[in-house]
Amino acid sequence: MSSSPLSRILLVGDPPTSEIQAALETTGFGVACYGFSGIDPAEIAHCQALLLCVTGKVRNSAQALCRRWRIELGEQYIPIVWLATEDVPPAAGLDAGADVVLATTAPTEQITAQLKALLRIQHLHGRLAGRAAEAQNLNQRLQQAHQQIDSDLDLTRRIHRGFLPRTLPDVGNAKFAVCYRPRSRIGGDFYDVIRLDEDYVGLYVADAMGRGLPASSLLSIFVKKSVIGKEITGATYRLVPPNEVLDRLNRELVNLSLHEPPFVTMSYVQFNCRDGTLSFSRAAHPHPLLIPSESEPEYWHSAGTLLGVFEAEFPMQKKQLQPGDKLLLYTDGVHPPTTGPGANNDPLPAVVKRHRHLSAQPFVDSVARDLLEESRYPEDFTLLVLEYRP
Repeated sequence: MSSSPLSRILLVGDPPTSEIQAALETTGFGVACYGFSGIDPAEIAHCQALLLCVTGKVRNSAQALCRRWRIELGEQYIPIVWLATEDVPPAAGLDAGADVVLATTAPTEQITAQLKALLRIQHLHGRLAGRAAEAQNLNQRLQQAHQQIDSDLDLTRRIHRGFLPRTLPDVGNAKFAVCYRPRSRIGGDFYDVIRLDEDYVGLYVADAMGRGLPASSLLSIFVKKSVIGKEITGATYRLVPPNEVLDRLNRELVNLSLHEPPFVTMSYVQFNCRDGTLSFSRAAHPHPLLIPSESEPEYWHSAGTLLGVFEAEFPMQKKQLQPGDKLLLYTDGVHPPTTGPGANNDPLPAVVKRHRHLSAQPFVDSVARDLLEESRYPEDFTLLVLEYRP
């Protein structure tokens, strides 16, 4: 390392050794000389190293000065070298904060070489301190970004919850109840019960899987606004069949032409609350579960692919509910990956059978409690039940 005049050494002695001063200046260091009192504090901040010539007479003053410097410098690293006479033990300087203790009889070449080595360490320390400051600054910026993300997520969550129905209608002989347990920060599940006319309702449960939590939530809002269960033309209207509801919704999603297509699953049911007839279509969603008042629960299997991927058809099935029957729509949070509808370890049929004597809201609350106690699967959890009681 070649020294430059900018490498300034503060030489302290009583008096400073002129031979050492000359050797340092010859090597290329700038030297400022002081006694042990009257040192200009500004000099400490502008020098690159401190060199103390210490005798037994000034040992205590040198130690006190060295300790004070270390406190005042804090995390700033400036090398301190003691040149001590034989009556000053090396430990006295090292304990006071000196980096190196040399004998006053040491060759000047050794002293300057030692200073150069310490200045290399100082340079490395400065680089590391600079990188630490950059890392701290980056960390602060990341914290600010994280706080902004948290704020955005909270806003998205509030908007998402605002689009979920506050209450479910009771229409004719049909009772509805829901248990919604978002397990993620925002939640991608959504549901609704829509009164279509005096006898018919449309109900659905869906799960939006966008690229990231906010995308999922915003996607669910888009889908909810795009579900059309009834067409009104002048003074007349037409109830849109479930397969057509899903087909239109699928085309809406495909026409978004997103670079990374979103995925949406849904089961849509159109129910006649007067006579118990219903029709439903499914788009890759968990199969609806019929809970008869007496016989075994039964999954209603139906074909249907994801929404939003490509043009597809969603076959419609027609069913009949009997008095006391329940129909359960739910999301995949009910079935962990190791289970599935109809699997040997599927807990859902046994749980719904255990509580089927309960009315709609106590029923879904009890089923949810039992399922959530058995599983810690981190997916959103939604149960929507239709109870037919003429």
